[in-house]
Formats: sequence, C-alpha cells, structure tokens
Amino acid sequence: MNQENNLDNLVKILKALANPTRLKILALCTEKPMTSKELREKLKISKPLLIAHLKILIKTGLLQYEIEIDQTKGILRKKYKTTQINICINNQTLKTITQQNKQ
Repeated sequence: MNQENNLDNLVKILKALANPTRLKILALCTEKPMTSKELREKLKISKPLLIAHLKILIKTGLLQYEIEIDQTKGILRKKYKTTQINICINNQTLKTITQQNKQ
C-alpha cells in the first residue's frame, strides 16, 4: 500500500472516530461482543441509524462481527466486537502528509 492510500485510510479512521455514537459503539463492543439489538437498547438509537454507524466502523476495520447460530430459535445473530486499534500520529506522520501535499 502506498503512502497516499495510508493517508486516505488514516483520514477515514479519524472521521469514523470523530463521531460520539461510533466511539460509544466501539467502547461497548470492547467490553463484550454485542448484537445490534443490544447496542440499540444501550444507545437508544434507531435500527437504521445504528446500521449506518456499524457499516462505517466495519469498512474502516475498527469493528468486526462473528455470526452466531441460536439452534433453539433457529436464528442467526451477528455479534459485533472491536478490533485491535493502534493509531499513532507523530511528527513523521505529519511530515509525510505535508510532503504529499507538495507533490
């Protein structure tokens, strides 16, 4: 992956983290894997709004899910969990950004 793609990915991640609801989702899913129903109940938001936030978090790689089968009820559930997040913005990162803007 080239530096421009790295910068684009960093910007997407930072935008995803800039939303308080998405931060709450990540925090909740760090404690334990949660279903969308559990997240909606904790956050008190609508299903469409939650799905929009989940899509952004999954697309940026900050959240993942596992599919769980409930044999007794015959249903599938997605359990969302936070991925390992390590973000570092140091002087070298900033220098790289300014160098890219000069090109």
